[in-house]
Amino acid sequence: MNIGVAYENGQIASNLGSCKTVMIVTVEGREPTGKRLAAVQGDSTTDLIKLASMEKLDVLICGSLGLAIRNALEMIGLVLVPGCEGSPEEAVAKFIVGEKQGDPTLLEIGREEDPDDPMACMHDCAKCAGCGPVEILKQIPVEEIK
Repeated sequence: MNIGVAYENGQIASNLGSCKTVMIVTVEGREPTGKRLAAVQGDSTTDLIKLASMEKLDVLICGSLGLAIRNALEMIGLVLVPGCEGSPEEAVAKFIVGEKQGDPTLLEIGREEDPDDPMACMHDCAKCAGCGPVEILKQIPVEEIK
């Protein structure tokens, strides 16, 4: 198992989105067998997701995180342990023995300002069905079937 920890200045990074380094701990059974640091190559959260995938992380321990990155990491199969702080080594040790830590409800939900969003949706992706496609479809004339 590979456990990643968002890492900054010897501590768990307070915000996953701005994290530039991940400590990766390899665990066999219930024993840690290796530890190394991996740099996030780039400035976007996509680069962090790519690192998690390339390093075959099973678990990611972190501080706060946004909704979009949480959803993306969960879609690639990571177990997330958000809301943690302090020593990365202690956090990994707690995870290995099954000790509860962090706050699984912690999310930084940012409001996307979009003047073309009449529903005032909070989204990090393409337009939802209620915002974009419905209005466009209303403008297309319906052809009669003969």
